[in-house]
Amino acid sequence: MSITLVKGAPGHYRIGEGVLKELEILLSELKVQKVHIVCGNKSWNAVHPYLPETIAKTSSSNITFIKGHCTLQKVETISDQLVANSIDAVIGIGGGTALDIAKASAIKAGIKSILIPSIASTCAAWTPLSVFYDHNGVFTHYTEFPLANTLVLIEPAVIAKAPIKYLRAGIGDTLAKFYEADALISSFFKNQELPVWLKVSQLSASICRDVLLKDATTAIQSASEGIVSDALIRVIEAIIMTGGMVGGFGGKAGRVAGAHSVHNGLTEANEARNFLHGELVAYGILVQLALENKKQELLRLSSYYHEWGLPVSLADLTINPENHTLLEKIIRKATLPQESIHFMDINISEDALLSAIRNVEDLTFTKID
Repeated sequence: MSITLVKGAPGHYRIGEGVLKELEILLSELKVQKVHIVCGNKSWNAVHPYLPETIAKTSSSNITFIKGHCTLQKVETISDQLVANSIDAVIGIGGGTALDIAKASAIKAGIKSILIPSIASTCAAWTPLSVFYDHNGVFTHYTEFPLANTLVLIEPAVIAKAPIKYLRAGIGDTLAKFYEADALISSFFKNQELPVWLKVSQLSASICRDVLLKDATTAIQSASEGIVSDALIRVIEAIIMTGGMVGGFGGKAGRVAGAHSVHNGLTEANEARNFLHGELVAYGILVQLALENKKQELLRLSSYYHEWGLPVSLADLTINPENHTLLEKIIRKATLPQESIHFMDINISEDALLSAIRNVEDLTFTKID
C-alpha cells in the first residue's frame, strides 16, 4: 500500500467573539517575540480595532501592505526581509491573497504563520498551500507546503461587516469542494473501499455542501445587515474549516478537478478579472456538472445561484458567448495537459469542454425563462 500523508488542520484554531484579544497570550505560548504583519489596507482597517493594543500599534516598518496578486517575486522579497530582521512569525491578515503570501513567505523563511481571515471567500486560512499568479493575474500554479499553518483565529464580527461579495464567492468556492472531490474519488478509487482518511475528507465535503445549501441564504442576509448569526458562523466554518479539511485529509483526491480548471481558463479573459476566485469557480462547477452529464444537479444548483447572486452563464461574467476567439483561449488554458480537469474519469478535449459550456448556457437560459 502507498504511504498516506494527512495535513488535516492548523496547529491551533479558534473562532468566536473577542478571540483576537487573546493573540498576545497565544504568541507567548508559541514563544514568538518578533512578528511581521502581511495584510491589505482594507483588511488592516477592518481587523485593527479587534487586536490587542500592542499588536495594533505595530510599527509600520513591520507591516507589509499587499497590492495585486500572490506572485513568486512578492514572496521572495518578503521572505528575505523576514530573515534579515530575525522575525519569529508572520501574521497574515486579509483574504486569500494576503494569507497565501503570508503562508508562502513564512515557509520560505522557516518561521511560524498566524492567519487572521478578514473575509470568508476561500479556505486559505486553513490550507497549507498558496495559489500563484503572474503579475497580470493569470493563474500559474499552486504550491503545497510541508507544514500546517501554526495558528488560525477568526473574529466573526469582522467577516459579518465585510463586503457581501466575498461571502458569496466563498460559498461558490466551497461548494466546489464537494463536486470536485466527488469526481476525483470516482476517478481514483473505482470499486474500492475508501481508506479512513479519505472517508474523513468525503464527510467534510458533504458537510460543506449540506451546510451551504441549508444556511447560505440566511447567512448572506445576516452578513448584508452586519449581524453575526448562528447560520453565518456555520457558513464561515464550512468555508474555512471543513472546506480546508477536504483537501487536508483527502490530498490529491480532495483538491481540484474540473471546476478549478475552468476557473484557470477564465483568468485568460480580461472580462473575468473583475470577478472573485470563488465566483469563477462557482461557474466552473456548472460546467463540470455538464461534462459529467448531471443535468438535474446543474439545474438544482443554478436555482440556488440565482438566490445567492452567483454567475450561471458567461454573460453573468460579462463574457460574450459568441466571442469564439476568447472562448478558444479560455478552453485551451483550461485543458492544458497539467490541468486538474484531466483527473476526472472523463475523456476531456477542447471540443468536449466547449460543448459543456454551451450546455450550461442552454440549460441556465431555459431555467431563467
